[in-house]
Amino acid sequence: MTAGSLSAIIPTIGRPHALENLLRSLAAQSQRPDDVIVADASRGDEVRRVIEDEQWPAQGLRVRRIAVDEPNAVGQRRAAIGASDAEYLLMLDDDVVLERTCVQALVDAIHSAPDVVAVTADFNNQTWAGPTTLWRWYLRWLHGVTTGEWQGRVIGPLLRFGYSPSPAGLVPMEWLGAGNSLIRRTAYDQVGGFSEFFLHRTTINEDVDLGLKLRRAGRILLSPDARLAHMHAPEGRVSARLAAEDDLYNRFLILRHTQGLSAGRALGLVATFFLVETASNLGGCLRRFRCNGFGARLSGRLLALRRILAAPPSRSRH
Repeated sequence: MTAGSLSAIIPTIGRPHALENLLRSLAAQSQRPDDVIVADASRGDEVRRVIEDEQWPAQGLRVRRIAVDEPNAVGQRRAAIGASDAEYLLMLDDDVVLERTCVQALVDAIHSAPDVVAVTADFNNQTWAGPTTLWRWYLRWLHGVTTGEWQGRVIGPLLRFGYSPSPAGLVPMEWLGAGNSLIRRTAYDQVGGFSEFFLHRTTINEDVDLGLKLRRAGRILLSPDARLAHMHAPEGRVSARLAAEDDLYNRFLILRHTQGLSAGRALGLVATFFLVETASNLGGCLRRFRCNGFGARLSGRLLALRRILAAPPSRSRH
Protein backbone atom coordinates (compact mmCIF):
# COMPACT_ATOMS: atom_id res chain seq x y z
CA MET A 1 0.00 0.00 0.00
CA THR A 2 1.37 3.39 -1.01
CA ALA A 3 1.20 5.79 1.95
CA GLY A 4 -0.92 8.87 1.38
CA SER A 5 -2.02 7.83 -2.10
CA LEU A 6 -5.62 8.08 -3.30
CA SER A 7 -7.47 6.10 -5.98
CA ALA A 8 -10.81 7.15 -7.45
CA ILE A 9 -13.02 4.06 -7.84
CA ILE A 10 -15.73 4.35 -10.52
CA PRO A 11 -18.11 1.66 -11.82
CA THR A 12 -19.75 2.56 -15.13
CA ILE A 13 -22.12 1.17 -17.72
CA GLY A 14 -23.11 2.95 -20.92
CA ARG A 15 -22.68 6.55 -19.75
CA PRO A 16 -19.84 8.03 -21.82
CA HIS A 17 -21.00 11.66 -21.57
CA ALA A 18 -21.59 11.51 -17.82
CA LEU A 19 -18.24 9.81 -17.28
CA GLU A 20 -16.43 12.43 -19.35
CA ASN A 21 -17.95 15.21 -17.23
CA LEU A 22 -16.85 13.41 -14.06
CA LEU A 23 -13.29 12.97 -15.35
CA ARG A 24 -13.13 16.64 -16.29
CA SER A 25 -14.09 17.57 -12.73
CA LEU A 26 -11.41 15.22 -11.35
CA ALA A 27 -8.78 16.73 -13.63
CA ALA A 28 -9.71 20.19 -12.32
CA GLN A 29 -9.40 19.26 -8.62
CA SER A 30 -7.17 21.30 -6.35
CA GLN A 31 -5.94 17.88 -5.15
CA ARG A 32 -6.15 15.27 -7.89
CA PRO A 33 -6.38 11.55 -7.15
CA ASP A 34 -3.19 9.63 -7.85
CA ASP A 35 -5.10 7.44 -10.24
CA VAL A 36 -8.62 6.84 -11.48
CA ILE A 37 -9.75 3.23 -11.94
CA VAL A 38 -12.89 2.77 -14.03
CA ALA A 39 -14.56 -0.65 -13.93
CA ASP A 40 -16.40 -0.70 -17.25
CA ALA A 41 -19.29 -3.10 -17.91
CA SER A 42 -20.48 -1.25 -21.03
CA ARG A 43 -21.11 -2.78 -24.42
CA GLY A 44 -19.44 -1.08 -27.36
CA ASP A 45 -16.45 1.25 -27.43
CA GLU A 46 -17.83 4.67 -26.46
CA VAL A 47 -16.90 4.46 -22.79
CA ARG A 48 -13.50 2.91 -23.57
CA ARG A 49 -12.71 5.81 -25.91
CA VAL A 50 -13.56 8.32 -23.18
CA ILE A 51 -11.27 6.54 -20.69
CA GLU A 52 -8.41 6.28 -23.17
CA ASP A 53 -8.67 9.88 -24.37
CA GLU A 54 -5.26 11.58 -24.41
CA GLN A 55 -6.68 14.70 -22.77
CA TRP A 56 -6.51 13.06 -19.33
CA PRO A 57 -2.76 12.44 -19.09
CA ALA A 58 -2.24 15.85 -20.71
CA GLN A 59 -4.15 17.32 -17.73
CA GLY A 60 -2.22 15.26 -15.18
CA LEU A 61 -4.94 12.67 -14.62
CA ARG A 62 -4.02 8.97 -14.74
CA VAL A 63 -7.08 6.96 -15.84
CA ARG A 64 -7.16 3.16 -16.09
CA ARG A 65 -9.90 0.92 -17.45
CA ILE A 66 -10.82 -2.52 -16.13
CA ALA A 67 -13.23 -4.46 -18.33
CA VAL A 68 -15.96 -6.26 -16.35
CA ASP A 69 -18.19 -8.79 -18.11
CA GLU A 70 -21.33 -8.54 -15.97
CA PRO A 71 -22.83 -5.20 -14.88
CA ASN A 72 -22.93 -5.24 -11.09
CA ALA A 73 -21.99 -2.19 -9.06
CA VAL A 74 -20.53 -4.17 -6.16
CA GLY A 75 -18.58 -6.49 -8.45
CA GLN A 76 -17.28 -3.56 -10.46
CA ARG A 77 -16.18 -1.66 -7.38
CA ARG A 78 -14.50 -4.76 -5.99
CA ALA A 79 -12.59 -5.21 -9.25
CA ALA A 80 -11.40 -1.60 -9.26
CA ILE A 81 -10.42 -1.69 -5.58
CA GLY A 82 -8.50 -4.90 -6.20
CA ALA A 83 -6.41 -3.07 -8.80
CA SER A 84 -5.52 -0.25 -6.38
CA ASP A 85 -2.72 -0.11 -3.83
CA ALA A 86 -3.74 3.32 -2.52
CA GLU A 87 -4.20 4.22 1.14
CA TYR A 88 -7.48 6.01 0.41
CA LEU A 89 -10.41 5.00 -1.81
CA LEU A 90 -12.51 7.75 -3.37
CA MET A 91 -15.82 6.06 -4.16
CA LEU A 92 -17.70 7.83 -6.96
CA ASP A 93 -20.71 7.18 -9.16
CA ASP A 94 -20.10 7.74 -12.87
CA ASP A 95 -22.67 10.57 -13.02
CA VAL A 96 -21.36 12.95 -10.35
CA VAL A 97 -19.47 16.20 -10.94
CA LEU A 98 -17.17 17.45 -8.19
CA GLU A 99 -16.60 21.03 -7.14
CA ARG A 100 -12.94 22.02 -7.50
CA THR A 101 -12.05 21.60 -3.81
CA CYS A 102 -14.17 18.49 -3.12
CA VAL A 103 -11.31 15.97 -2.91
CA GLN A 104 -9.18 18.28 -0.77
CA ALA A 105 -12.09 18.80 1.65
CA LEU A 106 -12.62 15.04 1.94
CA VAL A 107 -8.92 14.46 2.62
CA ASP A 108 -8.85 17.22 5.24
CA ALA A 109 -11.88 15.72 6.96
CA ILE A 110 -10.52 12.17 7.06
CA HIS A 111 -7.33 13.55 8.64
CA SER A 112 -9.31 15.47 11.27
CA ALA A 113 -8.98 12.61 13.76
CA PRO A 114 -7.28 9.18 13.72
CA ASP A 115 -10.55 7.31 14.34
CA VAL A 116 -12.27 8.75 11.24
CA VAL A 117 -12.48 5.90 8.73
CA ALA A 118 -14.66 7.51 6.07
CA VAL A 119 -16.06 10.87 4.97
CA THR A 120 -19.01 11.46 2.68
CA ALA A 121 -19.52 14.55 0.53
CA ASP A 122 -22.55 16.83 0.47
CA PHE A 123 -24.58 17.72 -2.63
CA ASN A 124 -24.85 21.08 -4.35
CA ASN A 125 -27.81 20.27 -6.62
CA GLN A 126 -30.20 18.45 -4.30
CA THR A 127 -31.20 18.20 -0.65
CA TRP A 128 -31.21 15.11 1.53
CA ALA A 129 -34.63 13.48 1.64
CA GLY A 130 -36.51 13.61 4.92
CA PRO A 131 -39.16 11.20 6.21
CA THR A 132 -42.73 11.37 4.92
CA THR A 133 -45.57 11.99 7.36
CA LEU A 134 -46.16 8.28 7.90
CA TRP A 135 -42.48 7.66 8.52
CA ARG A 136 -42.39 10.58 10.98
CA TRP A 137 -45.16 8.88 12.96
CA TYR A 138 -43.23 5.62 12.85
CA LEU A 139 -40.01 7.30 14.05
CA ARG A 140 -41.78 9.13 16.84
CA TRP A 141 -44.00 6.38 18.22
CA LEU A 142 -41.77 3.33 17.73
CA HIS A 143 -38.31 4.83 18.20
CA GLY A 144 -38.93 8.04 20.16
CA VAL A 145 -37.18 10.06 17.44
CA THR A 146 -38.57 13.57 17.06
CA THR A 147 -38.10 16.19 14.36
CA GLY A 148 -34.50 16.49 13.23
CA GLU A 149 -33.16 13.78 15.53
CA TRP A 150 -33.04 11.38 12.57
CA GLN A 151 -30.37 13.37 10.74
CA GLY A 152 -27.30 11.32 9.86
CA ARG A 153 -28.80 8.14 11.29
CA VAL A 154 -29.87 4.65 10.19
CA ILE A 155 -33.05 3.55 11.99
CA GLY A 156 -35.37 0.54 11.97
CA PRO A 157 -35.77 -1.03 8.50
CA LEU A 158 -32.61 0.75 7.31
CA LEU A 159 -34.20 4.18 7.05
CA ARG A 160 -31.25 6.50 6.50
CA PHE A 161 -31.10 10.24 6.53
CA GLY A 162 -28.66 13.00 5.71
CA TYR A 163 -28.73 16.57 6.96
CA SER A 164 -31.16 19.25 5.82
CA PRO A 165 -30.24 22.06 5.87
CA SER A 166 -26.54 21.38 5.37
CA PRO A 167 -24.54 21.65 8.61
CA ALA A 168 -21.94 24.32 9.24
CA GLY A 169 -19.12 21.85 9.88
CA LEU A 170 -18.22 18.17 10.12
CA VAL A 171 -21.03 16.04 11.57
CA PRO A 172 -21.36 12.31 12.35
CA MET A 173 -23.00 9.88 9.92
CA GLU A 174 -24.11 6.30 10.56
CA TRP A 175 -23.84 5.41 6.85
CA LEU A 176 -22.20 6.62 3.66
CA GLY A 177 -22.88 6.81 -0.05
CA ALA A 178 -20.83 4.62 -2.38
CA GLY A 179 -20.96 7.38 -4.98
CA ASN A 180 -19.63 10.30 -2.92
CA SER A 181 -17.29 9.08 -0.18
CA LEU A 182 -13.62 8.73 0.80
CA ILE A 183 -12.63 5.59 2.77
CA ARG A 184 -9.45 4.48 4.50
CA ARG A 185 -8.29 1.30 2.77
CA THR A 186 -7.21 -0.30 6.04
CA ALA A 187 -10.74 0.11 7.45
CA TYR A 188 -12.29 -1.18 4.23
CA ASP A 189 -10.14 -4.32 4.38
CA GLN A 190 -10.68 -4.73 8.12
CA VAL A 191 -14.47 -5.01 7.76
CA GLY A 192 -14.31 -7.22 4.67
CA GLY A 193 -15.30 -4.58 2.11
CA PHE A 194 -18.58 -4.80 0.22
CA SER A 195 -20.79 -7.76 1.07
CA GLU A 196 -21.39 -10.31 -1.67
CA PHE A 197 -24.98 -11.30 -0.98
CA PHE A 198 -26.80 -8.80 -3.18
CA LEU A 199 -29.41 -10.12 -5.59
CA HIS A 200 -29.13 -8.40 -8.96
CA ARG A 201 -26.90 -5.94 -10.78
CA THR A 202 -28.60 -2.99 -9.07
CA THR A 203 -27.10 -3.91 -5.66
CA ILE A 204 -29.28 -1.28 -3.97
CA ASN A 205 -28.34 -0.57 -0.32
CA GLU A 206 -24.78 -1.86 -0.73
CA ASP A 207 -23.45 1.47 0.49
CA VAL A 208 -25.59 1.48 3.63
CA ASP A 209 -24.35 -2.04 4.32
CA LEU A 210 -20.72 -0.97 3.92
CA GLY A 211 -21.28 2.07 6.13
CA LEU A 212 -22.76 -0.04 8.92
CA LYS A 213 -19.71 -2.29 8.75
CA LEU A 214 -17.23 0.60 8.66
CA ARG A 215 -18.71 2.10 11.82
CA ARG A 216 -17.38 -0.95 13.65
CA ALA A 217 -13.88 0.27 12.76
CA GLY A 218 -14.32 3.99 13.46
CA ARG A 219 -16.31 7.12 12.76
CA ILE A 220 -17.96 8.30 9.53
CA LEU A 221 -18.39 12.04 8.94
CA LEU A 222 -20.27 14.25 6.52
CA SER A 223 -18.23 17.17 5.21
CA PRO A 224 -20.36 20.11 3.99
CA ASP A 225 -17.22 21.63 2.46
CA ALA A 226 -16.85 18.65 0.11
CA ARG A 227 -19.54 19.20 -2.49
CA LEU A 228 -20.58 17.57 -5.73
CA ALA A 229 -23.56 17.35 -8.05
CA HIS A 230 -25.37 14.08 -8.69
CA MET A 231 -26.71 14.28 -12.23
CA HIS A 232 -28.86 11.10 -12.14
CA ALA A 233 -27.97 10.04 -15.68
CA PRO A 234 -30.81 7.90 -17.09
CA GLU A 235 -28.67 5.51 -19.14
CA GLY A 236 -27.99 2.03 -17.80
CA ARG A 237 -30.73 2.03 -15.18
CA VAL A 238 -32.85 -1.01 -14.38
CA SER A 239 -36.64 -1.07 -14.29
CA ALA A 240 -38.58 0.35 -11.35
CA ARG A 241 -39.87 -3.15 -10.59
CA LEU A 242 -36.40 -4.67 -10.35
CA ALA A 243 -35.08 -1.75 -8.30
CA ALA A 244 -37.96 -2.08 -5.83
CA GLU A 245 -37.43 -5.84 -5.53
CA ASP A 246 -33.73 -5.39 -4.81
CA ASP A 247 -34.37 -2.55 -2.38
CA LEU A 248 -36.64 -4.63 -0.15
CA TYR A 249 -34.83 -7.96 -0.49
CA ASN A 250 -31.42 -6.42 0.18
CA ARG A 251 -32.77 -4.72 3.29
CA PHE A 252 -33.67 -8.16 4.61
CA LEU A 253 -30.20 -9.52 3.86
CA ILE A 254 -28.45 -6.60 5.58
CA LEU A 255 -30.70 -6.79 8.64
CA ARG A 256 -30.25 -10.55 8.80
CA HIS A 257 -26.53 -10.88 8.15
CA THR A 258 -24.77 -7.55 8.72
CA GLN A 259 -26.98 -6.49 11.63
CA GLY A 260 -27.29 -10.04 12.96
CA LEU A 261 -31.05 -9.99 13.49
CA SER A 262 -33.15 -13.13 13.60
CA ALA A 263 -35.04 -14.07 10.44
CA GLY A 264 -38.34 -13.19 12.14
CA ARG A 265 -37.15 -9.78 13.32
CA ALA A 266 -35.66 -8.95 9.92
CA LEU A 267 -38.87 -10.04 8.17
CA GLY A 268 -40.93 -7.91 10.55
CA LEU A 269 -38.86 -4.83 9.74
CA VAL A 270 -39.01 -5.29 5.96
CA ALA A 271 -42.76 -5.95 6.21
CA THR A 272 -43.07 -2.65 8.10
CA PHE A 273 -41.08 -0.93 5.37
CA PHE A 274 -43.31 -2.51 2.71
CA LEU A 275 -46.53 -1.32 4.37
CA VAL A 276 -45.44 2.20 5.31
CA GLU A 277 -43.51 2.95 2.10
CA THR A 278 -46.32 1.62 -0.11
CA ALA A 279 -48.89 3.68 1.81
CA SER A 280 -46.66 6.76 1.48
CA ASN A 281 -46.28 6.16 -2.28
CA LEU A 282 -50.05 5.76 -2.63
CA GLY A 283 -50.65 8.97 -0.69
CA GLY A 284 -48.29 10.79 -3.03
CA CYS A 285 -50.16 9.41 -6.02
CA LEU A 286 -53.47 10.67 -4.68
CA ARG A 287 -52.07 14.12 -3.92
CA ARG A 288 -50.51 14.50 -7.37
CA PHE A 289 -53.27 12.69 -9.29
CA ARG A 290 -50.44 10.80 -10.95
CA CYS A 291 -49.07 7.36 -10.11
CA ASN A 292 -46.13 6.83 -12.45
CA GLY A 293 -44.26 3.69 -11.39
CA PHE A 294 -46.47 2.85 -8.40
CA GLY A 295 -47.63 -0.47 -9.84
CA ALA A 296 -44.10 -1.47 -10.80
CA ARG A 297 -42.72 -0.66 -7.35
CA LEU A 298 -45.54 -2.55 -5.65
CA SER A 299 -44.97 -5.57 -7.89
CA GLY A 300 -41.24 -5.55 -7.13
CA ARG A 301 -41.80 -5.38 -3.37
CA LEU A 302 -44.29 -8.25 -3.52
CA LEU A 303 -41.74 -10.34 -5.43
CA ALA A 304 -39.14 -9.58 -2.76
CA LEU A 305 -41.51 -10.65 0.03
CA ARG A 306 -42.30 -13.86 -1.83
CA ARG A 307 -38.59 -14.53 -2.28
CA ILE A 308 -37.93 -14.00 1.44
CA LEU A 309 -40.85 -16.18 2.55
CA ALA A 310 -40.16 -18.95 0.06
CA ALA A 311 -36.52 -19.50 0.90
CA PRO A 312 -34.93 -17.41 3.64
CA PRO A 313 -31.24 -17.28 2.66
CA SER A 314 -28.56 -18.90 4.73
CA ARG A 315 -25.83 -16.75 6.25
CA SER A 316 -23.70 -15.32 3.45
CA ARG A 317 -20.05 -14.47 3.40
CA HIS A 318 -19.44 -10.72 3.68
